[in-house]
Amino acid sequence: MKLLPLFSAILFAALALSSYASPPAADSSPLPAPVVNPPPAVKPQPRDVLKSMAAYLRTLDRFTVRVEKITELILPTDQRLHADQTMEVAIHKPNRMRIDYQNLSGGRQLFYDGQTFALYTPEAKVYASATAAPTLDETLDLLETQYRISVPIADLLVANPDSRLVQNLTSETYVGRILVHGVPCHHLAFQTPDLDWEIWIEDGPRPLPRRLLLTDKSVEGEPQMTANLSEWNLTPQFAADYFSFKPPQGAQKIKFLNAAPAAVAPAKTAP
Repeated sequence: MKLLPLFSAILFAALALSSYASPPAADSSPLPAPVVNPPPAVKPQPRDVLKSMAAYLRTLDRFTVRVEKITELILPTDQRLHADQTMEVAIHKPNRMRIDYQNLSGGRQLFYDGQTFALYTPEAKVYASATAAPTLDETLDLLETQYRISVPIADLLVANPDSRLVQNLTSETYVGRILVHGVPCHHLAFQTPDLDWEIWIEDGPRPLPRRLLLTDKSVEGEPQMTANLSEWNLTPQFAADYFSFKPPQGAQKIKFLNAAPAAVAPAKTAP
């Protein structure tokens, strides 16, 4: 199933990106507590739950979400390692995106303001930028195909996520209802020829994706990737320049480089 990667180690062409500028001001009003509905008398159809999620995401003109993912890596010795990454994703439709990658070395950042996109590493004071496509969907494709930059949860950020997610399915299962960090969710499982994937979607009036688990059957050892989506803010307030990158004094511009082949086999990053 050919899709944009949902979650991958970002190949930033030798860039190590970090924090730059302040985060959006959070709405002071807390989100309502999740609605705990009784179990359905008849199991929902998995595709219907996916469509409900996609339809709800389309109604959101802006949001932020925290993504915490663990990617399983398989060494030549068959030892399995697990790489953690935390990201703060901000979207303002139709053509604004910013991703802040957090780590102990300072973090990384991706900016897209509808005209250009930029990758910046404050610690090294280097950045690269290029002309972007006019829409978020086209820019996500451009980043992946031309610059080999994999954006997390890309398939949930496009205009029609359900149409991408159901491609090449060979099986689908409604597993049941389960709590994900205290939130009641529908647990769905799907298969394609190369990928087994699961998604947990909030049950209730806000069918937000809360967790994904991917198993890459095309790679020896079938590595997995797990991602939790939390701290959804559906009414963030963004500064006018929040999605635009302005090089700070002393920052050096560099060219994009082709990503080097991975030394270990990571889990496939999209269903």
